[in-house]
This record gives sequence, structure tokens and C-alpha cells, in this order.
Amino acid sequence: MERIKNLYKWGDISEEDYRMEREAIQRELKALAPIESRARNLDRLAEFLASVAEAWEVATGEQRNKLVHTLFREVWLKDKQVVAIKPQPELEPFFRLNYEEFVNRSLKMRPRGDSNPRSPP
Repeated sequence: MERIKNLYKWGDISEEDYRMEREAIQRELKALAPIESRARNLDRLAEFLASVAEAWEVATGEQRNKLVHTLFREVWLKDKQVVAIKPQPELEPFFRLNYEEFVNRSLKMRPRGDSNPRSPP
């Protein structure tokens, strides 16, 4: 910021260029939230997600509706069954990790070896 301020003071860049550059730098700085802050947010989200099942059990219909809107951006139903969901953007990494863990466990649990017998030579 100091460098572009000096360039403007010295007349090396126009006021318009200075303002555009300053705004671009400020946007970039805002995007670089401290890692500790992100980690705290992730910890809070993880705690929240860990208690969702318990909250669902004791929630009223209205509370469940609010909970669903808090967790998901979209929910697709077919014959009163949930067939797909789109989580809220900030929760997407948790759902992705959960899905990846599910896939990894499913692949490890698949029978191996003689589960696909071959015809004798």
C-alpha cells in the first residue's frame, strides 16, 4: 500500500490507477484471513456438525426445518426420500471429507481374493 501511495504522490500513476490498485490490494488482503481464525471457524463448524444428530432427535418440526436450511443450500427429494443434497458453501469441505471416508471404508470392506472366482485353466 505504501508503494502505490508513493507512486501516486510522486505523480507516477494517476489518481484513478491509484484507487483501482488500492481496492485490488484491499480485496486480496481481506481474502487472506489469518490461518488461526480459519482454524477456529473450522473447529466450531466441526463441533456443530458433531452434535447435529442429537439436535435432530430433540428438535421440533420448525427447528428441524431451520437446521436443514442451516446445513444445506439445496435438498432433492423423490417419493419423500432425500436423494441428494448441496451443502452450504462453508460446510462443503466437511461433507466432502465424510464422503471420501465413506468411499475409502467401503472399498476396504469389499471382499477380495476368491470373491470373484475364475474358471479353471
